[in-house]
Amino acid sequence: MKTRWILRLAVTAWVIWAGEGLLRAQQTPDTILYNGKIVTVDNHEVNEQLGTVTQALAITGDTIVAVGDNSRIRAMAGPSTKSIDLRGRTVVPGFSGTHDHPMDWDTINPFIVKKVVSDDMHIERFLNVAPDEALQQFPQVLEEAVRTARPGQWIRISLLYGKEYRWGSQIMAFFGRQINKQMLDLAAPDNPVEIRGGFIGLVLNQRAIELTKAHYGDQWDKFVWNPYGDIENTGTGATAYRWLEQDVLYPPEVLQEIYRLGLSWMAGYGVTLNASGLYTPGAVAAYRALDQGGKMAIRVPWSWQWRPRPDFWSDPYLPEVMATMVGSGSDHLWLNGLWPSDNASSCSTLPGTSPEVKQREVCHFGSDFRDGENAVALYNMVKAGGRLAGIHTEADKDIDLILDIIEKASKDAGMTLDQIRAKRHVYDHMGMSPRPDQIPRIKNLGMMTGGYNMFLWEGAGAQVLKDYGEQAAQWVQPRKSLLNAGVMNSVEIDRPIGYTDLTYFTVLYAGITRKDQDGRIIAPSEAVSREAMLKSATIWGGYYSKREDKLGSIEPGKWADLVVLDRDYLTIPVDDILNIRVLMTMVGGEVVHLVPSLAREIGMPPAGAQVELGGLAAQW
Repeated sequence: MKTRWILRLAVTAWVIWAGEGLLRAQQTPDTILYNGKIVTVDNHEVNEQLGTVTQALAITGDTIVAVGDNSRIRAMAGPSTKSIDLRGRTVVPGFSGTHDHPMDWDTINPFIVKKVVSDDMHIERFLNVAPDEALQQFPQVLEEAVRTARPGQWIRISLLYGKEYRWGSQIMAFFGRQINKQMLDLAAPDNPVEIRGGFIGLVLNQRAIELTKAHYGDQWDKFVWNPYGDIENTGTGATAYRWLEQDVLYPPEVLQEIYRLGLSWMAGYGVTLNASGLYTPGAVAAYRALDQGGKMAIRVPWSWQWRPRPDFWSDPYLPEVMATMVGSGSDHLWLNGLWPSDNASSCSTLPGTSPEVKQREVCHFGSDFRDGENAVALYNMVKAGGRLAGIHTEADKDIDLILDIIEKASKDAGMTLDQIRAKRHVYDHMGMSPRPDQIPRIKNLGMMTGGYNMFLWEGAGAQVLKDYGEQAAQWVQPRKSLLNAGVMNSVEIDRPIGYTDLTYFTVLYAGITRKDQDGRIIAPSEAVSREAMLKSATIWGGYYSKREDKLGSIEPGKWADLVVLDRDYLTIPVDDILNIRVLMTMVGGEVVHLVPSLAREIGMPPAGAQVELGGLAAQW
């Protein structure tokens, strides 16, 4: 009897399993891509192996359901399946930008702002010419803007850095000198004025300062440190435009539309995930509204920070609550980590090549910086069980301090090593870190790093060499050392490439070659292969965002986030990588970017902000 009962149970189980399998087989895919080179990046290990390369894939809903050869995948098609012949083109997983500031860069993208903002709202003007021309044209542009504006209406003028992104230092040298607060006060006594740099940096007049402070009311005086700092005297600042633009200048519905188009614009580079701190209440509210309205073209894992109030982390309640919220959100917007401090600035153990170099350093996690408020905030967050992610860092001494705090806070919380590693703390930038002896500590703690190759591209590596010498140059974006040690590192953009001719492949190229714009190569021993760089850009971005089970590779069960390229990234000459074009981007199986030529070929309408607003992709 017992044997017969077991047999019946086994038969029943088999019937249920077979029925479920038949049901799955009967669910025809919505979309099939075939006859391509599908680079799956399904090897998750820290090495240069990409894993399976095949021909086709099938998508149902937002999910990849099968990957394989043409005959097997095409046999799955039904009457309603959209089948796309790739004609040999390369497909890779969607790219990650793991430390970016889309809300900062969208407002200096003239394609986007001109679409959304008219002179009836407020006055927006852009100059994207060589520095001498910009200085010559600026007075006329300012005069025209003041003449056009109604009394009390905002005026905002952006001085950009050129299509090749070369003029930053020259343009910023004007701020506080040829373009200053006194000039703006005299030229526009009846209007608030912001002059915005093409990266960070601004000049405000007195009316703009007063209106920003009035918006925050009595909260402004509760900030532990004044976000406008010296701006109230000089009118000049770095990233203080956030409080103005995100909370004061743009109405919520306007800010949402700028951000919506900005996310779509990023999809045109093949970016399907863009991690960032959101910084202000206005930015958080705007992204939340887009997410709730189903209007986010790509995914945004965000880090929580309220920079003027690191004292919040001394409250025993806040760290506990925020730690439990990490990972919460939707498929397009989720809390990825916590950033309980001001910036971590450039602070090195090296002596520098001059006294002036050391005088510029600030150790933001030192006990003598604002009475150690950043160190206390980080300690309290980690001890409560939070995850560090999104933080700016540069040089090696700051990393010593951060690692010390993570180790002490974790120990004081009674965490095991496995529990610490499960947090997967991450720090960004790698401007001049980690040192070789820090890498084993990072590995032991289960941490990973970001890495912004634009630091190399725009010549900052050469500046490190000048300021700190050859040893420091080896610490700039040391991807090869991290790879050899088994430490994952991701790809940051962290630059406003929207108004330039740069692409995501500029970022990858700089990591592969370690060349800057002028062809100088910095510490070539730290260069990595194009395969390793692709893993940083895809699967390791999935690990950074703690969604490696759903994104970062082309595998059944994962979100259908992928990119179609016009040439083979893996085989073309390395210098040709700069010329790769993104023809199509999918996020969750939905086409969010499609250039006109491929659109005609596959019988679909072109899509995406770069196409719709007249970017370069509109010509492809």
